[in-house]
Amino acid sequence: MRQAHLKGRPIQAESAIRVHIRKLGGLYKKYKGCEPERSLMDHLRNVIRSETTKTWALRREPKIKPIMGSDFFIYHLYYDWVRDTSAFPIGLDRIDDVCLRQFYMYTGCRKHELIYAKPRDLEAKVKEYDEESDAYTDVDCTNDKYIKPRVKTCWVCDEPDERDNNPKLKVLCWEDIDLWLLRDPERNGGRDRLGMQVLLRYHKGENKKIQPTWYIFVEEKLPVLCPITHILAKALAEGVIANEGYQTKADPFFATKLSKRALKIRWKKEWLHKPVFRKTNKVLKEEPDGGPRNTEEGAGRSRVLGAGSAGDEHTAPGFFEELCAKITSKAYDSVQKAKRGLFNLWEKSDDAQTAATYDHHSERLRIRMGLLEPLAQYSQRRGFAECLDTHYSQAVRDQGLRHKTNSTVYQEYYYNAKMNAVIQDAFLGRGTQTPYLAIFNHMGLRLDENAPKRVPDKMMRMIGPNAAVRRLEQKLEVLHAALRQKYGRPSWATEDEIRQCETTQAQLSAARQKQRRKVFRKLYKNYFIESDDRELQNQLQGIHEPLVEREVTHSLPERRILADIMGDIDEDLPEEDIVRRKVEAINAMVAYAFVCEPPQRKQPEPRAKPTPLSDVILPINTGRPIAPNPRPANSTPSLPTPSISLRSPPPPYSEFESGAGTGVHPTVPARHVAPNQRRSYARKKPEPCIFCGKVYTRKDALWDHLEDHFERAKGEPLVCPREECKGMVLDNPGRFKAHAASLHRYSFRVRIKLISPGSTKLPAVAKTNHCVAGISGTSPR
Repeated sequence: MRQAHLKGRPIQAESAIRVHIRKLGGLYKKYKGCEPERSLMDHLRNVIRSETTKTWALRREPKIKPIMGSDFFIYHLYYDWVRDTSAFPIGLDRIDDVCLRQFYMYTGCRKHELIYAKPRDLEAKVKEYDEESDAYTDVDCTNDKYIKPRVKTCWVCDEPDERDNNPKLKVLCWEDIDLWLLRDPERNGGRDRLGMQVLLRYHKGENKKIQPTWYIFVEEKLPVLCPITHILAKALAEGVIANEGYQTKADPFFATKLSKRALKIRWKKEWLHKPVFRKTNKVLKEEPDGGPRNTEEGAGRSRVLGAGSAGDEHTAPGFFEELCAKITSKAYDSVQKAKRGLFNLWEKSDDAQTAATYDHHSERLRIRMGLLEPLAQYSQRRGFAECLDTHYSQAVRDQGLRHKTNSTVYQEYYYNAKMNAVIQDAFLGRGTQTPYLAIFNHMGLRLDENAPKRVPDKMMRMIGPNAAVRRLEQKLEVLHAALRQKYGRPSWATEDEIRQCETTQAQLSAARQKQRRKVFRKLYKNYFIESDDRELQNQLQGIHEPLVEREVTHSLPERRILADIMGDIDEDLPEEDIVRRKVEAINAMVAYAFVCEPPQRKQPEPRAKPTPLSDVILPINTGRPIAPNPRPANSTPSLPTPSISLRSPPPPYSEFESGAGTGVHPTVPARHVAPNQRRSYARKKPEPCIFCGKVYTRKDALWDHLEDHFERAKGEPLVCPREECKGMVLDNPGRFKAHAASLHRYSFRVRIKLISPGSTKLPAVAKTNHCVAGISGTSPR
C-alpha cells in the first residue's frame, strides 16, 4: 500500500487509512451537501480493521511520543552554545537556531508559524488549480475601468499589507514583535526591565478562523534561556532599531531610569515586513572592488554579512575594542580588515528560513549530543501543552494551543501512552510530586556524547552496495560505455544524453546516502545496547570509571568568549553582576553575528590497497620468529601479532637499516624473507587549508586555493586562524607565509621574480648571472 503525499513510501499504520476515511467523508459532504450514512462509514472501518490491517500487517498501537521537559530543554540550549562544535555559515545562524528553539518551547507554536514550511505536494496543488480554475491567471475579474481595487492595510503597522497574498511572508516578521522598556515592574525600587510581546497569527486553520495570540516574554537571569537577549542581539546586529543612540550596543538598554510607566522600542520602517529568521545564501561572485555579490538579480537583498563587512555601523565599536583586547593586543581595525578579505562568503536574503534547514540543524544537534529519541519540534509543543495543563486552567490551555473552546483535541491527540502519574506513591501516602515522572516521561534518558556520529567508510565497504545501488551502478556504466562507443568521450554527447547521465548519477548518490542513513540508524541503536551491556559487565567486575566529559575547543575567539558567558549558569549573583553578564552576552553575540565559522571537515579514510606479492612474508619452518617487513616512516605502524616474540630482534632488511657503510655492523642479507625488489610508499596528502579547512588531494590545487584567499585580502593584515596563535595579526600576506612556514610547518607556492639587468642596480652576484631570483614564499622543506 502506497500513499501519494509520502512519495511512494508504504503505509505502516492503520491510523493513516482512517485519515483517508475522514477526508472521504468531508469530500462527500462538500459535493452532496449532507453527511454520509453512518452505517457506510462503520462498514468501511470494519473492513479496514478486519481485512486490510491483517493483510498488510499494519500497526494498530500508537507510537510513543517524546516530550521535552525543562531539564532537557536547558541542557540542549547549553550544549548548542557551549559544547557544539558543528559550524554554521555565519554566527547569526546559530543565534537564530537557539532563538527558534526558545520560541517553540515558550509558545508551543507549530513550525510554520515562525519559518516557511513548503508543502510537500505544492507543485501538484498549483498544477491542479491552474487546470480547474482561473485563480492563477492574469485576467482581471472585473471589466469596469473606473473601479480601482482597494489596497488592504496591515492592521498591525498601518502600512500596505504585503503578507496575506505571499505564503513566504506568513511567518514571524519584525512587526509582530513589540519590545518594551518597563519602569520597575516588580515595584521594589529596582531597575527598569525589558519585556516583549510576540504576535502569532498564521496558525493552523487561520484561513477558516483566525485566532491571533500575543505571547508575553520577560527577562531571564541566564542569557542562554532568555529570548529577549537573543532578539535584542539580532536587532543590534542587523540594524533594525530606529531609536537614535540605541543602535550600536546593549549598555543603554540596561541603564535607564524611566519617568513614564513604559515605552516601546521602534523598528525601522523597511524592516517591518521582513521575516525575523531569514535564509543565508552563499555569495557566488565578487565585485571589481573586492566585495562579494550574489548573482541573483532583484532588489530587496540585504547587505553581505561577514566579519567587518559594510554593515559595521550597526555594531558596537566600544565593545569590539574591549573584546579584541581580550584576544590580542593589536588594534581592532586590523582584525576587521583581515577578516573582510577572508570570510565574506555568505549573505542574508529577504526570504524566510525554511523548515528543512531547521530540521537539518535539529538532526545534526541530536547526533552531536548522542540523543536516542528524535529531536522533533512537536516534542516541544507537547512539553508546552503538558505545562499548561498542569499549572493553568483549560481555557488558558486552549488559547495557548489555539484549540477550540472546550474541545477534546488535547485529550485525544496529546495524551501520551506513558502514564503521567505514579499511583504507587499516591496510594502509599507519599504524595503526587515525584522526580520519576520527569525521568521516565521526558526525553533525554538515553544520552551519550560518545555515540557514533557517522558510518565509517571501511564499514560501508565491508557491507557493500545493496540491490538498488548495484542496479544504478550497472545502469550508469552501460550509459557511459554507450557514449564512449558512440562519441569517443562522454562529454561530447548531446545535452539530452548528458542530462540522462547526470540524472542517473544523482539517483545513484541518493541511493548511496539512503543506504548509509539506514546503516547509521542500526549502528546508532546498537551502540546504546552494547554500551549498556558493557557498563553492566564493568559493574560486575568492580570497575567504576569516572565520568569524563569530552574536551571542547572552539577555533574562533568570538565563539570562545560566548561559550564562556553562556556556560555560566549561576543564578545566585548580585543584580549588578547579572546585568553585566547579560550586557556582555548581547555585545558578544553582536560581534559573533558577522563571523563565518570555518567548517570542520574530516578527511576521507584511504582505501586499503592490496598487498603486492613482493611484500608478502613467506612462511618458513624455522625456530627463529620473523618480524614483518618494516613500513615507511610516513605510514601508520601496525601492532605486532601475538605469535611474534619481541625479544628476538628482526633481521636487517637493507644496508641502511643494518648500518652498512658506517663501520658498526656488517651487511647481513635477509635470508628468511622474500626479496623485496620495490618498496611502495604511501603518497602523503597535503594538509587542509589553513583558513577554511578544505581538503585537496593535489598540492597545486591547494596552493591555488590559498592564493585566492590572499587575493581577497588585497595586501591587508591577516589573522592566523590556528588556535595556538590566539588571533595573532600579521601585517601582509608575505609575513603570514613566513609565520605559517616557520611556526606551523605549512608550505606555500614559491614565486620567482626575474629582474632585467638594466632596470635596477643589481648586486654583485646578479651581475654575473644577469638575473636576480627573488623568492616570495618560503617552504619548510
